Amino acid sequence: MRHFGLKLWSKDFIRNKNFVISAEKALKDGMFDYLELFALPDTFEETYLEVKQRFNGVKTIIHAPHAIQLLDISNPEEFENNRRRLKSSQQFADLLDAPFIILHPGMQRGEKFLQESIRQFKAFNDTRLTVENLPGYCSQTKRELHGITPDEIKRFIGETNAHFCLDFSHAICGANTYKRDIYDVLQDFTELNPDMYHLCDGDVLSTNDSHLHYGDGNYDLKRLVLHYTAPDAYITMETGHGIPTDVQPWLDDIRYLKKLISD
Repeated sequence: MRHFGLKLWSKDFIRNKNFVISAEKALKDGMFDYLELFALPDTFEETYLEVKQRFNGVKTIIHAPHAIQLLDISNPEEFENNRRRLKSSQQFADLLDAPFIILHPGMQRGEKFLQESIRQFKAFNDTRLTVENLPGYCSQTKRELHGITPDEIKRFIGETNAHFCLDFSHAICGANTYKRDIYDVLQDFTELNPDMYHLCDGDVLSTNDSHLHYGDGNYDLKRLVLHYTAPDAYITMETGHGIPTDVQPWLDDIRYLKKLISD
């Protein structure tokens, strides 16, 4: 049976308590199967007591910061700062016994940037680290990215022994960037045996990762789930933008998706 996860950010425990409360109830009522917690830098000390109180015993996966939060592992001058920015993710993983810490490759495109990302990934020396494939560019910074192609992710896995999170939207955007058939690319990624997945809706012809709620785009979600995930897959619902007020949009998403894949 596939497992579906709800995503929270550590800042929600500071600025968005109503959402945290509704998410806790939904998780403990079994509406979602696990929590994915995005751990912003330097938020552990301020939030860990509440995180532990609400979610201790809930299956959890951690997502580390990325370049938007200045954690760019392709920049050699930022290595020690990157280690510090990763620390809260590792502390939350320890606290909640998380098996995976998802960490993006860095910014820019080219062999030297890929090599530096792999070097830093290895140097962090944490067996929970999980590489996630990226789109062709970052829509917020407007900079090109690496870790786009199946071959690049295969190198990450081979050289670092990393786990792998397949992000469907990133894969589709990346395939469109370098003009490959999206389903050929997804098949290549699937052959790398992902440990988990990220899924949102979007525009199947776009290079922009839009994080639409299910049914608001034109991704063939049924095909993505049934053809390209394992029967016991862990699939985080990466849908929605902005500051949520409660968990209802994600309850709508999970109902929509479960009905879709069961029909």
